[in-house]
Amino acid sequence: MAYTATGRTKNFPVFDCDSHIYEPPEVWDKFIPENERDFAKTYFYRDADRLISVKNSKISFRNPDKWKYPGETWHPGLNKKIIGSVEPGTKEWDETIGRNRSARDPLVRLKDMDAAGIDQVMVFPSTFVYLPLVENAEAASICARAYNDWVYEYCSADPKRLYPAAILPVQNPDYAIEELRRVAQRGFKAGLVRPIFSGTKYPTLPEYDRLWKEFENLGIVLGMHTFPSRGEAMSPELDQRMGANRKRLFGDEEVLVYSPGQFVANIMQLMGSKQAGDAAFGFIAEAMTWTAVVLMTGWLEKFPRLKVAILESNSSWLPLVLEKAESYLELYKHLGEKIGNPHEVFYKSCFIAFESDEEMTFRLWDLFENIGLWSSDMPHLDAADVWEAIDHMNKWNVPQAVQEKMLGGNARRLYGIEPQLVVTQAPDTYEPVTMSRHA
Repeated sequence: MAYTATGRTKNFPVFDCDSHIYEPPEVWDKFIPENERDFAKTYFYRDADRLISVKNSKISFRNPDKWKYPGETWHPGLNKKIIGSVEPGTKEWDETIGRNRSARDPLVRLKDMDAAGIDQVMVFPSTFVYLPLVENAEAASICARAYNDWVYEYCSADPKRLYPAAILPVQNPDYAIEELRRVAQRGFKAGLVRPIFSGTKYPTLPEYDRLWKEFENLGIVLGMHTFPSRGEAMSPELDQRMGANRKRLFGDEEVLVYSPGQFVANIMQLMGSKQAGDAAFGFIAEAMTWTAVVLMTGWLEKFPRLKVAILESNSSWLPLVLEKAESYLELYKHLGEKIGNPHEVFYKSCFIAFESDEEMTFRLWDLFENIGLWSSDMPHLDAADVWEAIDHMNKWNVPQAVQEKMLGGNARRLYGIEPQLVVTQAPDTYEPVTMSRHA
């Protein structure tokens, strides 16, 4: 696919609030001390080249000739129509799409950012978003520390453009606090938590209160980042009905519910669908659930200095959730629970990410002017550049000053980052750097 953004210009800095790497094997093999490596890899490991995954001593494999490599797919010049029409594992796939090397090479990422119109970025993991499902807290802590050291080194290629978000071992709040303090000393601006169950603990339950207070004390942003969830059953009967060949995230699983996103993917699979319901709607289900819980319980008011970014879940659903929370808190005011106005509480504490194609958000720009955070999601397969976002914003007459806020100003204010205007014009030429399926 030819690069089509040549000639595009902008005069303001863009901050990408949610972009990804895809963890290479060296995260485990180089950044975990040798005397801890085998133990940690027994509980959590991903070899993105040989397509081997390990979780809780259970191993699974994928076929590189059939795998779509969704976490390493996108580069400037691609779009959803092209990606969706090319069969994975074919010569056409290798030549048109391939595996984007920017997911592990920061110098390639910087070139991709230039082509996509991105000046600065907050870098998030891919595989490590599944870390909460690891059963052994010590192993999770070792792996989290290794990832954070690796991504810190990755971002050191240009620390004024690349900013790392830390992953935390939430299995044990004490371990999570220890790691949060460690990364804060290294200058991390955000700590990542997924709004799902880790064992028997959900992020809003009281055992985590001291962790959120530490976020407040350190001034680090809490990134609530969603991800696909599928395959695990919701009851013994459903486990039997889905059968042994169902799609799963990791190998052979027990009966387990950890995310509301599972309902979407599992029901679609029972109907015989091969579509990616987990990615299309599971992300939204996770984020809407967390947001509804914190608004209806007064959870956010327990931590008045906490700043939260809701990431990779789209944003168009937010007005409905705020309206419903406000309506039903009013209807049940007789219960005597002192819970603040959802609109006021949310706008005081939270920001929410949107992507380039969210036209509903652009049509309602006045609701998102001061809380919207643009994200490319690159190099995941549904990513898009900022040029597309600008086109959609212009279509719906979003004022220039508002565009500058939503495409960068809000994110820099949230994270306390100085602006860097690097890309004022798209490059005249751009060639993606890819890797073999059999790297």
